[in-house]
Amino acid sequence: MRSLFFMLIFFVFSNSHSQTDSTEVTASEVTDSLGSFSVNLLSLPDNAEVYNDTVLIGATPVLNYQMKEGNYKLKFVNPGSGKFWQNSNQIIDLHLKADTTISAAFRYFYYFDSDPFNASVISNDTLLGLTPLRLLNEYKITGNIIFRKENYLDLVFNISDYDFGTGLKVNMKSKGKIRTNDEVYKDKGTQFNTSRNLPVISGLGAVSIAAGFFTYNFKKKGNSAYDEYLLTGSQEKLDESKENDTYFVISLVLMQAALGGLIYFLFFD
Repeated sequence: MRSLFFMLIFFVFSNSHSQTDSTEVTASEVTDSLGSFSVNLLSLPDNAEVYNDTVLIGATPVLNYQMKEGNYKLKFVNPGSGKFWQNSNQIIDLHLKADTTISAAFRYFYYFDSDPFNASVISNDTLLGLTPLRLLNEYKITGNIIFRKENYLDLVFNISDYDFGTGLKVNMKSKGKIRTNDEVYKDKGTQFNTSRNLPVISGLGAVSIAAGFFTYNFKKKGNSAYDEYLLTGSQEKLDESKENDTYFVISLVLMQAALGGLIYFLFFD
């Protein structure tokens, strides 16, 4: 009886151990049964570092990288450090079920400046903006860039010569002979498009001053003589007053004529 009891215990223990081993083998087989797929990781521009969560996969282009079926979060780190590319990284959720190619495109960054500033920047008859201009673009600009500003010659730049590391600043030329830095100074000093007739202006100025002096003097003398006439009733003082008034009128007309000529030669010649 006792022997039968021990044989029963041994049988139960052996069966339980056998089931445990069977379960472990099954879990391992499930893990190995997950498909492995080829993944290509690309970017524009190249040399972007790619991370699977926090683990570095490599720098683009990464070709035929083997990954198990499943869900992943891939981070593409922007390779640009200057004005070339936008300063942002890209996070891509990958649900891997087959061979896959992933490409991350970073936008082009352009910087245009000019002397003088506020010039129009034109590409393919399209206004991109006014300088200084910072521009993010999905695609590379091609052809010629035109810088245009009133009273300055158009400046044409071949964008293939653009340096993404430094950007572009151009110096525009005035349509006239005046240099950019002297234009405001020269206009401020003269205010005229043509030279003035200085001898005529000087003569008319002198005549205006002299006529003004005599106008005042004759009027003063005429008023004084008329006041004496009122006190004394002298006909001589009345005649003197009338004579000075006549000279006053002549001087006044002469002064006004000289001033009119001075204004004309100063502003309208």
